[in-house]
Amino acid sequence: MLAACVATLLLLCPAVRAAIVGTVRVEAEREEADAPAPDGPAAVTVITLGRPGELGTARTVSLAGLIEGEAGVRVRSAGGLGQWSGALLRGAAPAQVAILIDGVPLLRGGLGAVDLSQLPVDGVERVEIFRGVPPLELGPDAVGGAINLVTRRGGRRGLSVVGAAGSFGLRKASVLLTAGQRGQRAAASLAYQGAQGDFPFYYTGGLVYRLDGHGELRRQNDAFDQLSADVRVTHERGGRSLRFQGHGLFRQGGVAGIGQPGGQPGRPDLGVGRALLVWGAGQRLLGGRLDLSAEVHLLLERTLLRDLVLVPPALFETLSLQTGGQLAARLGLLPDQLLTVVLDLRYERFRSDDLCPAPRSDCRSAAPTESERLRGALLVGGDLQVDQGRLVIQPGIQLLFAQSRLMPLSGGYAMLTPGSGPADSTALFAAPRALARLQLAQGLSLRASVGRFLRLPTFLELFGDRAFFRANLSLRPESAWTMEGGFRGELRRAGLRGSLELTAFLRQVDDLIDTVRDGPLLRARNVGAARMAGAEAELRIGYRDLANARLVYTLLDARDQTQLPGRGGTMLPGRPPHSVLLRLEGGYGPWRAFYELDYTDALYLDPANLLPRPERTLHAIGLQLGPHGPQRLALMVEVRNLLDTRIVAVPGRLTADGRPALAPLVDFFDYPLPGRALFATLSAHL
Repeated sequence: MLAACVATLLLLCPAVRAAIVGTVRVEAEREEADAPAPDGPAAVTVITLGRPGELGTARTVSLAGLIEGEAGVRVRSAGGLGQWSGALLRGAAPAQVAILIDGVPLLRGGLGAVDLSQLPVDGVERVEIFRGVPPLELGPDAVGGAINLVTRRGGRRGLSVVGAAGSFGLRKASVLLTAGQRGQRAAASLAYQGAQGDFPFYYTGGLVYRLDGHGELRRQNDAFDQLSADVRVTHERGGRSLRFQGHGLFRQGGVAGIGQPGGQPGRPDLGVGRALLVWGAGQRLLGGRLDLSAEVHLLLERTLLRDLVLVPPALFETLSLQTGGQLAARLGLLPDQLLTVVLDLRYERFRSDDLCPAPRSDCRSAAPTESERLRGALLVGGDLQVDQGRLVIQPGIQLLFAQSRLMPLSGGYAMLTPGSGPADSTALFAAPRALARLQLAQGLSLRASVGRFLRLPTFLELFGDRAFFRANLSLRPESAWTMEGGFRGELRRAGLRGSLELTAFLRQVDDLIDTVRDGPLLRARNVGAARMAGAEAELRIGYRDLANARLVYTLLDARDQTQLPGRGGTMLPGRPPHSVLLRLEGGYGPWRAFYELDYTDALYLDPANLLPRPERTLHAIGLQLGPHGPQRLALMVEVRNLLDTRIVAVPGRLTADGRPALAPLVDFFDYPLPGRALFATLSAHL
């Protein structure tokens, strides 16, 4: 089926067959020179957003919608706009992927995976997706790679206003102000977005598929409202630099249930508040050979989950604090040698609190817990260039020490057992790494990299919650070796540009942490290993600004190697073996149009591979007018799921009359996905 799908696309027309790739990203003039090079030693995808409204439409309400379909990336979600979303990079679980804003990690000890739906992109300049070995400064916490959001840095004076609306009651508005002169730059953005979210979908009554038709329900409790703000001010003069930036988010929305009748009692509501402050400074010495930089940050986040419809009602609150700093020194020993030393310190504190509203009477057994973690990392790396940069070698090592502690609260309810003292867990970890790139000719290069990374257990996995989750102080951090080798070729001639990138990868995860049943409760355990191997291919071709095409193919073999019964050698759930993204784009003058195809192979929803979900192919089209006029007005209209696919055929299953059995269109968590949707964006740049 996959081969037939790709072959059909290539035979659509001679023009497509001759120009099958290009860029889907609107490239703005790069204001910074520190973006990762596409032909560097690491496999990285850089998404440059350009001016607001130029990339994506109203559908792109968060990081989740922006990165979907990139090489090696799949997004798992709870279905619908604004619902929980997590990224899988090359088969690694969302909790194993490091998410950062300007290098500040968001993966804290109190939580597992970072919710990508809570990361707006209105104030973001570019997104860097490191699928294998990320830069040294991002630390060793990248078992499954890293995604770094770089905020807008200002420059040219301008004002951008964007408004958008679409299906499911979506509404969106944002304002961006940029300025800069004589070494000073500033950018500030304010954005609102919200949606009703409800949509009709089919269900199977809890079965994998049905032979006697499907019922139809309407998605409920799917609405959300969100307000976000970003500001960044930079001053650079005489080899010195100062930087301040802030990020704020307030979000309120419902939590929809799985797509079955009665799948979720009550109407849970989730409120999130986040504040991130960063201060940075830099100084160049010794004629520019020594570059010193320092950065400190403060991150606060509060979540409140409540459901007053339940009996008894639920009210659960978490408070998290993260503060830390990073000192970095980069010394040019010789014109072709660079030594980098980074010291990273971080303190995390997390509190979870069941507020016990009436008529509950078990408040003592549901008392709050509070945990803290102090961690330090020493990162040392080098950059050696041979033969005027034809060969680049980047060795390095990262040493990490972390101590996690369960804190006693007043009354002693947070202790593992009544009357006991604080519980501690210590981890010491060494993570070597090495990257290399060889330039064979102009626009032709080979690269390879290897590195070891880890994920520290969360506070819940270590200390439990004294209610439903048992403690396990003997937990070891998840660790992984990741290896990759690749080829990149690029050609530019007479207005024609093209590139081909091929990458093979292997990731071996050891001491995998999984949640298993321990009597009447749950407990986190190191259950064994997992292996992800595969390949990525990305082909781009474009002719001037008239036509562009892009084809991305990912092959993934993700296997469970744990010690749990029935799981040895099975496919990891939610990981499709094959996925294809094709985007064709072209235009003339102020008009542009695109077509997009997203193919996902069949997969399993459960570790034992008993719940299959069939392959699916979704289509999208869009039309853009502008930018045009002195205000650079632009209007873009997009239709997603063009064929209104809400039911897909199940291979090998037939009804009584010989027709293929059908299954509802769902995401990897078995949450329903919407049918055809229309979105429109209007932007102006002054």
